[in-house]
Amino acid sequence: MGDTRKKKKFYFRKRRNKYFLEPGFRGFFCTCNFREKDCVKEVYNLLNEYAGKLYPDLTAEEALPPVATASDDRSDSESDDETDIGDLLKRELDYMKKDSQKSLRHKRFQVVETGASNCIFIKTNLPSPEELTTAIMKDLYTTKLQKTRHVLRLLPIMATCKANLPDIMECAGKLFDNFFLKEPSTFAVVFNKRFNSSVSRDLIIKELAEMVVMKNGDNKADLKNPKLCIIVEIIKGICLLSVVDNYYTYKKYNINELSKDESNSELEGTEAKKFKGNVSAEEEQNVT
Repeated sequence: MGDTRKKKKFYFRKRRNKYFLEPGFRGFFCTCNFREKDCVKEVYNLLNEYAGKLYPDLTAEEALPPVATASDDRSDSESDDETDIGDLLKRELDYMKKDSQKSLRHKRFQVVETGASNCIFIKTNLPSPEELTTAIMKDLYTTKLQKTRHVLRLLPIMATCKANLPDIMECAGKLFDNFFLKEPSTFAVVFNKRFNSSVSRDLIIKELAEMVVMKNGDNKADLKNPKLCIIVEIIKGICLLSVVDNYYTYKKYNINELSKDESNSELEGTEAKKFKGNVSAEEEQNVT
């Protein structure tokens, strides 16, 4: 009986220390191929490496205002006898929740649970996750260095909201003002959803495209070579939103594809074709 209690306490303690994806976050969304723990380590290393170069004067921890404790919430006139045990418990839970949120904000990068396998979200307190991601993509595109083995795609996420049409449109409206309001641009909507059957893909794309045109009548849709891509990633009840440039130039922000040397790939393809040609010629000689 004692062992069972210990296991239960350990289980709940472990669950309580986890953070979950919520509206109002910004950060980085990445996909992997089953090796999630290794992927998280690689993403941490990658983000910290380039953040150190891009923001050398920015420390990983930021000063935060003090969090009020349960004792601070009590009035001077309130005595121990007048305090209900339920109120004390509620205050203690509120304090623990605030302390947990403080710890989450305290870190420059913090992985949070998405509820979907092979989908990882790294929350950040940096003001511009797209700036950091662009620096990573630009460098890997130029150097062709393979710095990760398990990370597939790495996308900046500028905003998160609940996955329903009104919330998505409200969140997107504020975000689009920074990209589509003043200068005209070509655009496309990239939409993906996981573990959600209530959101209509066609409706979301249609409404977002109409909103972009309403921001500026000269904005035009271009599915082949858009200047800006609107990223919509829906995971269960949360929608991730972002606007990125060079989406197709940077291989849809796929780090593995971006690190490949195109000249070597073309050479390998040519040699493979020659090999197939030689094999077919030998087969023809054998047949005759």
